[in-house]
Amino acid sequence: MTDRREYDYVIMGAGSAGCALAARLTEDPANRVLLLEAGPARGTPFNHWRIGMPAAFGSTWQSPQFNWMFEGEAEPQLNNRSIIQPRGRVLGGSSSINGMCFIRGHALDFERWVEEGATGWSWREVLPYFRRLETWQDGESRWRGGSGPVQVIKGAWPSELYQTFIDAGIEAGHPFSEDINGKLQEGFGAFQMNVRNGVRASTAEAYIRPNRHRPNLAIETGSLAAAITIEGNRASGITVRRNGGGSDTVRAAREIILAGGAVGSPHLLKLSGIGPADELRHHGIDVRVDLPGVGENLQDHPIIYMRCRVDQPVSMSRYMKPHMMAYTGLRWLATHTGPGATNNIETCAWLRTEPSLSHPDMLIQFLPVLLTHEGEVLPGSHGFTYCLGPTRVDGRGWIRLRSASPDDPPRIVSNFLSTASDLERMKRSLEISRDIVSRPAQQTHGPQEVDPGPDVRSHGDIEDYLRDNVAGDFHLAGTCRIGIDTMAVVDPALKVHGIEGLRVVDASVMPSIVNANTNATSIMIGEKAADMILGRAPLPPADVPLPGMTGQQAGA
Repeated sequence: MTDRREYDYVIMGAGSAGCALAARLTEDPANRVLLLEAGPARGTPFNHWRIGMPAAFGSTWQSPQFNWMFEGEAEPQLNNRSIIQPRGRVLGGSSSINGMCFIRGHALDFERWVEEGATGWSWREVLPYFRRLETWQDGESRWRGGSGPVQVIKGAWPSELYQTFIDAGIEAGHPFSEDINGKLQEGFGAFQMNVRNGVRASTAEAYIRPNRHRPNLAIETGSLAAAITIEGNRASGITVRRNGGGSDTVRAAREIILAGGAVGSPHLLKLSGIGPADELRHHGIDVRVDLPGVGENLQDHPIIYMRCRVDQPVSMSRYMKPHMMAYTGLRWLATHTGPGATNNIETCAWLRTEPSLSHPDMLIQFLPVLLTHEGEVLPGSHGFTYCLGPTRVDGRGWIRLRSASPDDPPRIVSNFLSTASDLERMKRSLEISRDIVSRPAQQTHGPQEVDPGPDVRSHGDIEDYLRDNVAGDFHLAGTCRIGIDTMAVVDPALKVHGIEGLRVVDASVMPSIVNANTNATSIMIGEKAADMILGRAPLPPADVPLPGMTGQQAGA
């Protein structure tokens, strides 16, 4: 083992937050930054289209070339089923394999963060960073950014099923949102996607490739972080194992920054002796810092897929015939336009399972195809799918060691439906979704529910169905949460408690999961962390009202 030269900052994980952070830190040419990624840069000349083409995301996240392919432990409340846990293993991380659904958390999510110990992370304090990271297709506003690295757009609604979904929601008495990332998230509206000129706008494309020639930015793919080097009470380097063989240590003069996500960051902390003392000793790992919260507090969004056939050829399934798939692929390769240039999730609804709630707690992602949870379109049939479920959970899962070897994947338990409240939210989400399908607009095409199916109606049958079919939406968060209590892992500046020179910057620091797909919030965390690390004053808080407040109380 040999020592490499020293950098100022070493970032482990080139995902949603890590890429944003690396780009911002290297804006100052005096900062020498190394960005480590275990996976490849993008793929081969023959398959890189799987990452770039938005419509191909179902294929991308099933590929072991780009995905860690984690599989969870038996879930005690799901009849001991195992839940798949895909995580990006490529430059851009999960932003390179996800569904590109771009949505911020609700404003009140971040107010809750502050109550949970995340001082400095209120809605008005994080909104400027959301604005800084994006270029919104309709331009800059009080709520939206107009010159950031990540392009955000709405789709063109190529299937009439999109409009009937929106109309059905209005008929059911729900509001319409002109911009789900604007003043009003709640209601039915156009989903937004991070796509630029028909190509996935991952953080690799948005932050790294435009800046990859900076002399102060080193990027090493195929490099697995095996352990953090600790000298005294300071994290000083990372031991790296390379795909080509061999290992060495890279040193950080200023900080080691973990950006491995809700799975990777707690896993590396534990392998390095930072975590619950009893668990570490069980695996023969010397305890450097006893932090019982490392790997705990795991949260994700549970979902089911409600599918309905329709009696007219109006869905996007028409593009699944072999000759149409060839046409779609060739057109996208030549022009980056057509059906391949969208993720086919172009409308959505954020709703409340109970009217008394302060903000939405369930989501419907609408797809104008019959889709399986594995991302496969059912061939030869027209229909639509509601990917539905709660966006708030009370149950907590965990990430724990399988062994002391970095080659062994961690153990993952989501603990879905482990509380009565979580089960009730899931039931209500299905009930509300069925009510929307029953409305005249959605009935225009004669939908027939095939999953869960018309026979699944009693409370007992619904509960049995949920325990047999609930899956995760791949929005893992919370395993190195911000706070100042004994179960917190990082402080509000994202510094790991009890050790110097070490921070965590990714979805794992969320005290509680946001009311949204988590990618946009992860990028925001990277943006805000960059200013913290560089000692810059935070961006001025946004002058916007909070939902439900008016006048002087809202700061409007």
